[in-house]
Amino acid sequence: MRVPRLVLFLVAFAALIYVTERLWQLFSMFADLVRMLALAWLLAYVLHPLVAWLDRGPFPEPWLEGLIRRGAPLQLRVLTRFRIPYPIGATLVYTGLLAAILIGLLLGVPLLVPQALELTTLLTSYLQKAPEILVELQRDLAARLNVPVESLAILPSREAWQDLARLGAGWVLPILVETARRIGGGLVEFLLILALSYYTMLDWRNLSRQILALIPPAYHDEIRATAAILDRTFGGFLRGQLLIALINGLMTFGVMVAFGAPFAGLIALLAGLVILIPLIGAPIALWGPPLTFWLRGEWSAGLWMWIVLLIYQQILFHFLVPRMLGEATGLPPLLTLIAILVGVRLLGFWGFIFAIPVAGAGYSLAFLLLNSQGAPTRAPEPSAGSPSTDPIEDRK
Repeated sequence: MRVPRLVLFLVAFAALIYVTERLWQLFSMFADLVRMLALAWLLAYVLHPLVAWLDRGPFPEPWLEGLIRRGAPLQLRVLTRFRIPYPIGATLVYTGLLAAILIGLLLGVPLLVPQALELTTLLTSYLQKAPEILVELQRDLAARLNVPVESLAILPSREAWQDLARLGAGWVLPILVETARRIGGGLVEFLLILALSYYTMLDWRNLSRQILALIPPAYHDEIRATAAILDRTFGGFLRGQLLIALINGLMTFGVMVAFGAPFAGLIALLAGLVILIPLIGAPIALWGPPLTFWLRGEWSAGLWMWIVLLIYQQILFHFLVPRMLGEATGLPPLLTLIAILVGVRLLGFWGFIFAIPVAGAGYSLAFLLLNSQGAPTRAPEPSAGSPSTDPIEDRK
């Protein structure tokens, strides 16, 4: 008796679901370890071009020759032989990163903690005043509509507003304490990730060559082309986003200090982080700093700060970002929005950050596969003196 194909298909599909569920349960047991290893690899991936660039030589010969033709001394040609060996370069890069983090903590914690406490006190006081303000707005609305106040009973009453304000004020301090606790725990975890990433960087070349050795030589050109596309889309987008976050944080801090705005360090830090969120990050970073003035009733100063930040964001996103990112992902706007929605659905907050580069990498790889049907594709050669764009094997 022959078993129908539909039955075989349903049985195989059910078995696949069962195996997938068991594998997901196994993965959940080691989720923290997997996350740390993934973040360590990601940090090494972001920093690898800088280490490879130092190893090849930070002073390319064509650039030095151009300086000499413009009148620079001939002794500059000696710099063409200057290079920092890969292990030493990796050590210097990670030591510099660790030193920058420690200096940032030493300078930032005494600045940010008082600002966070002061902002908490200010928000709590506004929440306590909110019921009176909202009830007054309710009366004004009834007067403008020429209706009795009782007809707006659908709106919360004064007591309801007061209960909501007390509830909100009670949330502010616990949220701040929990955030500080998570930051402290995250700092310890980050130091461990930094150590794992350092050793990943040291073994990067050996691992890359071992992986490449497992692949038949006939496919090496395709693998290099794929690696170059992934580095342009995924790696280029992430590095560009980190640079944009740094620029936005520094510019926001500078503008707020110039206007004498309160909470400059705290708001600038949040503005640098929130701009990493696609689509909604830039508006939040734009409206956050002026609120520090508007909460104190200084409407004119807040408006002028908003105008300055708006002009800066237009320059950033229309002139600087295209130069830093270029066509890093190549995703059409509709696919970008779909990628964000799917990423948030699957990964939550992390989907906001990684949905676009992952989707862009898949989009570019799809075109590579389609083009490879007609003619072989070779990876582009990295320009001299530029950071490596070949994560499979560095070329000197």
